[in-house]
Amino acid sequence: MTNTKETLSKIEAYVNKLLADLNPDLRYHGRHHTIDIVYPAAMKLCDQENVTDEERLIVGASALFHDTGFLDQYEKNEPMGAERAATQLKQFGFTDDQIKIVKECIMATQLPQSPGDNKLAQIVCDADVSSIGSDDFFITSETLRQELNLVKQLGIRPRKWHEGNTKFLQNHTYFTESAKKHLQPIKERNMKDTLELLGVDELPQ
Repeated sequence: MTNTKETLSKIEAYVNKLLADLNPDLRYHGRHHTIDIVYPAAMKLCDQENVTDEERLIVGASALFHDTGFLDQYEKNEPMGAERAATQLKQFGFTDDQIKIVKECIMATQLPQSPGDNKLAQIVCDADVSSIGSDDFFITSETLRQELNLVKQLGIRPRKWHEGNTKFLQNHTYFTESAKKHLQPIKERNMKDTLELLGVDELPQ
């Protein structure tokens, strides 16, 4: 297998081209979510978690393919993404054992996230929701509200959305120590700001 950086660069170019065919109504889960947010976050977490080159390769491929199932369907798309990864990663020199872990990482991102003790899946899961622990939280959150209203015609109003966001933030837990250290404090600040936006100290149980 060629070096990790070169292989991931080739996979990124391949997936970037694939995701160009996503439904334009995917305001949140568009190509930018994978290429500009999740993949870079996954690579940063790999650095912080001191993974091996092989582990970095698996995490990177998982992050890049994790939402390709949206090309097939909106709900429960993770199995499609996992199968697409299993089929396409062979051309990049992945072994059967590596592909098996990639599929596990992708399936773990299905909400509620379930990486278990799989460290690589934990990294991918944390990267997938890294935006809730970022300064861009309110911007990215609004694109998800728009997406759901466009794709599923839910008609979610802003206040109801912020209430749902607060509950999600309260119930969410990062898995890796690096995410807990670097993303959790910003997530907590975002939760506080959301409560202030709603004009309450806490949501009723």
